Amino acid sequence: MKWHEAPLLPLSAAFALGIVAAPWAAAAPGRLLVAGGLLLGLGACAAALGRYRPCEGAATVALLAVTFVLGALRGATEPLPADHIARAELAPVVRIEGRLADEPIRWAPDRTRLSLEVDGYFDRNDRRPASGRLQVTLYGETAPVGEGQRVSVELKLSRPRGFRNPGGFDYPAFLRREGILLVGSGRAESLAALTADEPPWPVRVKRWAVAAIGAHLPETSAALLAGLILGEKKGLPPESDEAFRRAGVYHILAVSGFNVALLASSVFFVLSALGISRRATAVTAGAALVGFALVVGGQASVLRATVMGLLLLAALLLDRKSQLMNALALAALALLTWRPGDLWDPGFQLSFAATAGIIYLTPAITAWLAARGWPAWLATAVAVSVGAQAAVTPVMLIHFNQLSLIGIAANLIVVPLAAVATTLGMLALLVALASAVAADVIFPALWLVLVALRAAVWAAAAVPAAMIHLPAPGWAAIFTWSMALALVPFLGARRWTRSAAAACLIAALALSIWPWVEPGDGRLRITFLDVGQGDAILVELPEGQRLLVDGGAAGARRLDVGERVVAPYLWNRPAARVDAVAVTHSDTDHSGGLRAVLTRFRVGELWENGRWGPGSEETLRAAERSGACRRTLVAGQRIWLGSALVTVLNPDGTLPLDEPAPDGENEQSLVLRLDWRGFSLLLTGDLGRPGEERVLASHAPVRVLVLKVGHHGSRFSSTGEFLAATRPEVAVISVGARNPFRHPTPDALARLEAAGARIYRTDRDGAVILETDGASLWITRWASGTVERLDLDPERGA
Repeated sequence: MKWHEAPLLPLSAAFALGIVAAPWAAAAPGRLLVAGGLLLGLGACAAALGRYRPCEGAATVALLAVTFVLGALRGATEPLPADHIARAELAPVVRIEGRLADEPIRWAPDRTRLSLEVDGYFDRNDRRPASGRLQVTLYGETAPVGEGQRVSVELKLSRPRGFRNPGGFDYPAFLRREGILLVGSGRAESLAALTADEPPWPVRVKRWAVAAIGAHLPETSAALLAGLILGEKKGLPPESDEAFRRAGVYHILAVSGFNVALLASSVFFVLSALGISRRATAVTAGAALVGFALVVGGQASVLRATVMGLLLLAALLLDRKSQLMNALALAALALLTWRPGDLWDPGFQLSFAATAGIIYLTPAITAWLAARGWPAWLATAVAVSVGAQAAVTPVMLIHFNQLSLIGIAANLIVVPLAAVATTLGMLALLVALASAVAADVIFPALWLVLVALRAAVWAAAAVPAAMIHLPAPGWAAIFTWSMALALVPFLGARRWTRSAAAACLIAALALSIWPWVEPGDGRLRITFLDVGQGDAILVELPEGQRLLVDGGAAGARRLDVGERVVAPYLWNRPAARVDAVAVTHSDTDHSGGLRAVLTRFRVGELWENGRWGPGSEETLRAAERSGACRRTLVAGQRIWLGSALVTVLNPDGTLPLDEPAPDGENEQSLVLRLDWRGFSLLLTGDLGRPGEERVLASHAPVRVLVLKVGHHGSRFSSTGEFLAATRPEVAVISVGARNPFRHPTPDALARLEAAGARIYRTDRDGAVILETDGASLWITRWASGTVERLDLDPERGA
């Protein structure tokens, strides 16, 4: 590709960089406008004098600068309108009226998510107009409602909260980019329809297509075909979803250029066979693309592919040569002008990166393979797969910590099968409109193709290390990797390009490997992760050993915190192995997330109390499959973990494991004391008063510097007697914001304050990180970034 063939590429890059700089623009919009005016004037003057070569460069720079300024202004946060629902003073529970912006999503049998465009709310009995979008979660069996329908519902509104951990996903920022500043929750029975369910035609078409597919195919095959044609993946079983990810072919379930190309080529083939003129065919294909985009929705990959398809069709109508990279740049400019927040969306980044990689890298890779005797069809197929994979690798690592090692090979088999299945699926739906009998003939043949596709995916996913997890790369590694890719088309031109590309590649690999081999700083590090209402504590020794105590919540009808929070944090540390995992007890807010850890990581030992209760079956099965050495611990045991000593203080081992605990399972929590140099830590699980009394009666060494407060700050934990014995200087409470138990309770907080402890809470502080060299302790509140320092008392806990 020659750069003058894509003049819009630097403009789209400048516009995107302006969006990145939007926070600065929000702080100084007046200065930006003045700067933009000056630069625009400079560009106009330079353009007027364009016959002088020195001014051409000035005009280019001015144009890029103006585009940058426009991007910054477009990306800046717009002020809220006066009637926005986020500005209103609302009662704790308020009745909201509005229109459903999307189809309801039922993500559990008794939980439904709605996207609601607000048009009013009730203040007592007075209806007040309002605007804004809400994300709503309803609990219970909801009435049948659909997109476009006006509804009324009673909600408790609040600001969105996410898990605030190093390198974690910023959920509130994601919702802000979607225009959502408040989230609501309520009972499903309070939902009432105000208008009939009469959705717009694209929604009706999509509903009909999903229903028709479901009526002709088994459940799993129907869900797969709905994903291939419409991007509807809700019905896909979790194990199938995981197989597509492991095989590196998940992209075929996202509607993109693959679908658009199949649709456009099918239209061209049929109409050309009927003798329709080329221009009429192009117009018809364009109308089909627009209709298809309206039906499947406004995902970034759909819009990108549709815009590019329309541009290429327009070039055909105008008898102009199409430039794919220029079309891609124009599509980016159009989408970012419309929705600047999409720049941060993984789907946007993956779609544009993959397409750019295919356009830019495929010709050079194809030529290199063909020169070595590869058949043209195979060289092209491999080049397309390699180009896309190379371009999306940094994006996949940043957002998902995933690197597919089988994806390039798997795509050579899966993509053709997906193309056949998608084409047959579209044909079957068109035939079903005219004749149900004819559709009954096509769908069985289509089912065979879908079975073959699933078999290929499962075979690829079953390959050992088909997908590995790595830490998110830094900007230096991303830059050097990008520079290496940028030099690929020029490798045969000059010798220095090969040397430069090799140097960039080596630098990228070295920067990626560095976190694994970086020497430690000699400190003990303990991270109390923000996992909502649950516990997850990571202990990292200076010698490299890691102990994970609990893994947060997971299970039926709950977010898998282990998969979404704990595992990504471990990957980014980076950690491929956890030396020991301790599950304090089987409550799902402690043990549920460990299923993901035991599945995704090599675990040396599993420390447990031997009591697995209802709801922990998945974690127990994962423990049995993990190969970890399981150890049932009782009070009095001492375990060396690197240079740290772990002492077990509870349970005492007197209660048979098959008998129910008379005081409840919380009192059988593993209680672990960790000592390292002058630092001491007590981890108490969900221990309450009876358990604390038993530990004190055993005369165990409980005086410590840091206490992990038991049972999330329940009024039944951290009794005065226990705090008098432990005398902590630091108390950490792992607790979820706005939890239904109202933890931590005022009673527990008062007792901790009376004991003189500094209190840290994950619901307010985000992750709480302790680092010590044995002489000093540094405490970081991740949410605010504040760091406090304490000098350690060498006599404490002796």
